[in-house]
Amino acid sequence: MKEDNMSNVIHAEIERLGANATATHALNYWKKLSDACRLDGLEFDPLWDTSSSEKPPEASELPPHPLLNSKLRTTRTLITETPKLDAHVYMKFRSNFPIFDITSISPPTLNSPLWRNVLTATSGTIEDFNFMTLLRNDVKEMFWMTEESSSKVGLVPRSQFVMIELARCKEGYYDLGFRRVLRRFELQTAGDELRECVSSSGGDGDSDDKGVPKV
Repeated sequence: MKEDNMSNVIHAEIERLGANATATHALNYWKKLSDACRLDGLEFDPLWDTSSSEKPPEASELPPHPLLNSKLRTTRTLITETPKLDAHVYMKFRSNFPIFDITSISPPTLNSPLWRNVLTATSGTIEDFNFMTLLRNDVKEMFWMTEESSSKVGLVPRSQFVMIELARCKEGYYDLGFRRVLRRFELQTAGDELRECVSSSGGDGDSDDKGVPKV
């Protein structure tokens, strides 16, 4: 009986560590990608004229980026160990999947026999190639760990994640439109955190007639 209990404890711990590793890998990549996007925005994105009465256009209305994608940090985001390996893995992906849609992924399309053969062949090339990680199904979707976001990500092998994210980076999908979505997401997140902080400190009910919190 004790052996069964110990086995259950060990199994639960392995599952917990595996889940943590899965989430950690995805979060670390998201931080690297969003950092590169912010730097691209600081260097390349125009500042809107706030004196104008016209609102900034939506991302879908924006003209193509005037610079070559190769100048953007996001197109050079390192996902494997070296730029050479990144290029090799990307070429292997597109040579096998020349028209695979990486912008909006349907999970069943990731389970074909060709995919299984390609992923198996990455053993010894991509570190932890068969470890699982989280992939955003839509390239324009933000990444955050909540129950609501669980339907917007898929659980995939590490090598599959690497191939798809390499293609998204190198083919310029993290462009001006994506950066604008990222800015709105980060502003909303910061606002939510501020409201939660004020609420937890009793700021909602402890203010004077002018709406200014009392000191």
